[in-house]
Amino acid sequence: MNVRTLRKIHRYLGLFVGVQLLLWTASGLFFSLNSIAKVRGETEASEASPLRLTSPPASPAPALAELAERQPGIEVRSVTLRPHLGEGIYEIAYDDGHRGRWALADARTGRLRSPLTEAEAVELARADFVPDAPVAGVTLITEVDPGAEYRDRPLPAYRVSFDHPSGARIYVSTDRGVVTARRNDRWRWFDLFWMLHVMDYEDRDDFNTWWLQLAAALGVITILSGFTVAALTSPRLRRLLDRR
Repeated sequence: MNVRTLRKIHRYLGLFVGVQLLLWTASGLFFSLNSIAKVRGETEASEASPLRLTSPPASPAPALAELAERQPGIEVRSVTLRPHLGEGIYEIAYDDGHRGRWALADARTGRLRSPLTEAEAVELARADFVPDAPVAGVTLITEVDPGAEYRDRPLPAYRVSFDHPSGARIYVSTDRGVVTARRNDRWRWFDLFWMLHVMDYEDRDDFNTWWLQLAAALGVITILSGFTVAALTSPRLRRLLDRR
């Protein structure tokens, strides 16, 4: 293959791959300039509250028995006593044969309790979000589209939006009674650049798309062809070869 042909290959590959190479570089620059803690909203989140009990907690046995009666054949993975709005609560994690699920039990009675209410979700979101900002809206989310900002997290969940310059939204699981995601404008920009970086334009999480593999392979070929053209057209290299 002569130098002219190599130059044409390099030129056309550069035109084809150059846009994605620019996006990789720009997205990498954005990632390096933004702290992941700020992206995840952790810098605006309050510290976890300690568990304070005024009396010994009741046994979770009644809740487990009631859960087994409601859904025979479940497999309980864990029972965790933790704080909840100034009180104690049991979080029961179990498998129902299809997926992981959760239930809540009152630590004072040991009985199952209903899923989180909207008022409780707002209270949890307010306690989690440090800046003093009013709640702009509350929405119960039961399903999400591919690539949504709240994905691969427990459903249903309440989305509590705050009237704050950061565009903060706090997601609270109704079954677990905990904050499961924090989203803000910085996160949304990060998510956009991540989509462009991994070239997954639907789910935004697949790092093994064939688009990415093709673009990366062509990028390597473009770089190698550029090095080859530079070497073959280098006067110094030619002089060294002529001496031999």
